[in-house]
Amino acid sequence: MSSEQRYSSSSDDDDEVVGSLTSRFSSLSIPPSNGASSRPNLDSRGRCDPELSDRLRKDAWKASAEDGLLFDSRDYPEEDRSKLLESFFETSAPSKVKRSEGIGWIRILSPSFEDKEVDQEGLDSDWEKLQKSGKPINFDAVTKLAKSYSCLVGIWLLFFDTGDPVDTAWKKIATATAKDELGTHAKVTPYEDAGEGKTLHGTQHAISVYTADFSDKEDVMRLEGILRGMGMKCRMAYKPSVYSKLGLYSQNKWRLRPGIYSSQWDAIKRVGSIRDSTKARETFFLNFQ
Repeated sequence: MSSEQRYSSSSDDDDEVVGSLTSRFSSLSIPPSNGASSRPNLDSRGRCDPELSDRLRKDAWKASAEDGLLFDSRDYPEEDRSKLLESFFETSAPSKVKRSEGIGWIRILSPSFEDKEVDQEGLDSDWEKLQKSGKPINFDAVTKLAKSYSCLVGIWLLFFDTGDPVDTAWKKIATATAKDELGTHAKVTPYEDAGEGKTLHGTQHAISVYTADFSDKEDVMRLEGILRGMGMKCRMAYKPSVYSKLGLYSQNKWRLRPGIYSSQWDAIKRVGSIRDSTKARETFFLNFQ
């Protein structure tokens, strides 16, 4: 029984989230938890660039049109899963899979994964109405809209150099996902060999760990704590998928931060130092979960 499947990710509407976000967060400098300034993203002249969201959305759709490699834990009996997953790792290590071969993602689904479709047309319509209503456009407003359409998936993004760092991290995350001990599913980008000036991720890989409900802060932080406990000391950022569905990327006219949480490893406390951007005034805290 083969454990490797090829799939087209264009039908998975969460794929667009990371295609552009990784290009923005791959150079992200997460400030220390000392209340440092959180200036909005600006262009070279110090102005917000609302058109960048449109460009990022187009880049994301381009990335989502590529094929990927899939390990669906639901397809295999529990007693066979570990052996088949090991075989999958041998042939699909992220540092060995090339994007030039048409592979955009390597993906694993947990045994409890459920693929839920979102009424994109209805979501877009109500988003348009919200913009015309004159009501504040903030995290709470977006969350309320997302809940009305059950569009609550969120993503922890982790970044690793190519080679052993990403392969080791991906194996830990994928194994935990297959055991239903982490998120609903996870993805990793392949080795980027598209050529200088054309790469999305450079020499780094982005690993995406999905949660079921971005509005459940306790669960989101629980997952961050698990990832830290697994030895993940890289920078991390968390984004609700609804932001991508609404075309809200890092530079938008409402100055909303699509990355609602970011995490930096605190080597002294040995926990994640979290920046919470869900309110107008950002807060910082240590996640001891």
